[in-house]
Amino acid sequence: MPAMSLFNWFKGLFKPNRRRYDRHAVQFPVRIQAGGEGHECNMRDVSPSGAMLVDAPDLTIGTLLQLEIPQIALTANARVVRRTEMGIGIEFSKEGIGAIVAGWARGQSPVTP
Repeated sequence: MPAMSLFNWFKGLFKPNRRRYDRHAVQFPVRIQAGGEGHECNMRDVSPSGAMLVDAPDLTIGTLLQLEIPQIALTANARVVRRTEMGIGIEFSKEGIGAIVAGWARGQSPVTP
């Protein structure tokens, strides 16, 4: 782990958690539509308000997108709210979409809570 990343990790241990909801670990493929292009990626975690997508394109914060989860015929609007080395964080336009996804994913994903 690079020194700067280790420093940021350590610093993060003492920051208050600003999240409104707990995240649930998941692992399944999704598709996003952004800027007229489709991209395949994977959902790594989800909460009622958003999700982390890995193997995602490097989209700019504020980019609007459509998230498609074909396994449950779900399409949801979202926007990019954070970018990390791991992927992109998205916020769902309608709160509660993540609760639906997390509920379904718990029965489908090989990741255990």
